[in-house]
Parts: sequence; structure tokens; C-alpha cells
Amino acid sequence: MKTLCFSKKTSNKRGGYALLLGLLITVFIGMILYLRSMYGPTYEVGGGESDIEPPWRQWHNMQGRIHRNEIGSPAECQPQLTKPLEVVAECMQDGEKRGQIYVIILADGTVQGEWKGAFYIDQYVDFQVFNCTFEGLVDPEPVFKKDEEGEDPTKLFFITKGHFAMLETNSKSGKVRNLVGEAYARGWIDVDYMVDGELIITTDNKNFFRYTWQGEATEADPSLQGLDK
Repeated sequence: MKTLCFSKKTSNKRGGYALLLGLLITVFIGMILYLRSMYGPTYEVGGGESDIEPPWRQWHNMQGRIHRNEIGSPAECQPQLTKPLEVVAECMQDGEKRGQIYVIILADGTVQGEWKGAFYIDQYVDFQVFNCTFEGLVDPEPVFKKDEEGEDPTKLFFITKGHFAMLETNSKSGKVRNLVGEAYARGWIDVDYMVDGELIITTDNKNFFRYTWQGEATEADPSLQGLDK
């Protein structure tokens, strides 16, 4: 039987691999910690810490119902979609503007939109949205909960999904970087065609920014077929 021997040179290679692996792990952990600080507290699904339902879960559930052909038309008590509608509103977070959202709702239930703008989060850091579009559908099935005991079945729900790309500039450090991830716009349309909506952006379906917006859905150009038509 031959005896296996490892030379000093081979041992150095192993040490080099270990050092490289340790460095990669450190960088990975650093990225995670930075994203957590960037996107705020982790949303614990089902943890009872927030009254909002994750939009990625709603979107996933709706896709299954679409495949089963279970998405119907609005009920008689809900807003009727007989013509193209559009909404323009300011996105808000803690009383501060976070860009502008534009949403169109077509007669067939298709919903499309975009988010754009630039804003500061403090005196040094600003963001510029250079691409964010999303698309989805109205969904008559979800029921709006007014409070813990009441419901309002007359409101019509919609949800969309897309992607965002933002440029972050830190004037103090001189650093500039790109941020990319998923964007979800959702909301409720009441019988007077007033819309209460949310825009939620995330990189990992856990950490997120949430912006709220309100506006009136007004009649759009009858020939409107989508954002790029």
C-alpha cells in the first residue's frame, strides 16, 4: 500500500483556498447587512407584526387562479370597467414624496403602470428612478377589510408586478450605485373610482420599501391600449 503524502506546497494551496472562502463569506455577509439597512426591517410573514399581506404572496396566488381560469369580472356592486381609466398620484412615505406613479386600468381588466422621479432620503443620499414598469390585473375576489370586524365588498382590488432600477448617490462619500429588484403596485378602487394604492419594492421578498398613493381614476383616451401603444 502506498503512503499518501502532502507537500508543503499543497498545504499552502489549501490555506489559500480557505482564506479566499473566508473573504467571500465576509463580503456576502456584509452585502446582506447593507441590504437590510437599506430596505428597513425584515417583514416576518405571518408574524403578526404588520397588517399588510405580502404582495408577492398575493401575486403568486393570483397566478394559480389565472391558470385555473378563476379570475372573473367585477360584481354588480363593484366599479364597472367599461372604458380605459388612468390615475396619476404622488407616492408618499412618512409624509415625504417618493416620486410619481401613473396607472392605467383597461376595460378588459388589464392594469399597467410606471413609477418615476427623484428624491432625497437625507441631506446626503438621493435616489433617481430610471426604470420601473409593472403589469397585472384587477381581481374581484379579495374583499376589502375596513377594520377588524367590517368588510366592504364594493371595492375592486388590483395587483401588478414589475421591476425597478434606481440610482443611489451619496454626496458625502462620493459613492454611486445601482439598485435593482421587483416592484409591486396594488390598490383598491371604490364605487366613486377613487383609488388607494401601494407601491412596494423589494430585492428579496423580505426587506422592502412601501409607498402609499391616492388618486382619482379618470377617463383616459378611448384608444389607449397600454403604456407603449
